[in-house]
Amino acid sequence: MMTLFQPIIRFFTIIFDKLHQLITSVGITDKGWAYVLAVILLTVIIKTLVLPFSIKSVKSTRKMQEFQPVIKKIQEKYKNDPQKANAEMMKVYKENNISMTGGCLPMLIPLPILMALYYTFMYGVQGISGVSFLWLPDLAGKDPYYILPILAALSTFIPSYLMTKANPAAESSGMNMMPMNIGMALMMGFMSLNFPAILVIYWVIGGIYQLVQTYFLNVKPVMETKKKQEVEEALRVENKTKFAMPKEYDKKKKKK
Repeated sequence: MMTLFQPIIRFFTIIFDKLHQLITSVGITDKGWAYVLAVILLTVIIKTLVLPFSIKSVKSTRKMQEFQPVIKKIQEKYKNDPQKANAEMMKVYKENNISMTGGCLPMLIPLPILMALYYTFMYGVQGISGVSFLWLPDLAGKDPYYILPILAALSTFIPSYLMTKANPAAESSGMNMMPMNIGMALMMGFMSLNFPAILVIYWVIGGIYQLVQTYFLNVKPVMETKKKQEVEEALRVENKTKFAMPKEYDKKKKKK
């Protein structure tokens, strides 16, 4: 496995060493803080490079939501012919440039990077072993107080939970994503028990970045859309009430 990641490990090692040198060159003399700040910079760089894929994924998901009524009609029309229904759905997706796999890519990218960084911190980067940071006695070792694994689980669960809540299609279809969200969070928390502390810090920082990203790309647009719909509905009701003539008034007018 390590041989497979060798070129990537070498690349990440060079990048991390350069970032560490940059941090120390600005006067950060504490070894723990220097390494952690280098990890934070590395996380921001990686997440920012992946951001275009996430934006594309969000656009693809929104487009699929727009065409959900069309897809439902096709499914109802060809409910006795699954092959024909599938062909018609593929036709709709193709004609409207909707990617079926575009939404999956951002979810698949983080895990290979995590594995590559595991080997990078274990075998590539020199000098981390024995360096302490806050409550952590060794950045290359495990967290003896299990604080980082808990943070890793939370930083995995919260963004995915918010993303699910911001997806109207998932809620309306009755899909329950909660078990998957909890399962992923527990898996990351469990894996973090044996990961080097510095790698778990990378994951936690990435989770915080993901949380901010999810708010601006997923949650905020949905909130703005709902608010806009509420305002439009309120104006519609107000106009309806405003121009509706009371029956009593009509009767009085006729008598005159």
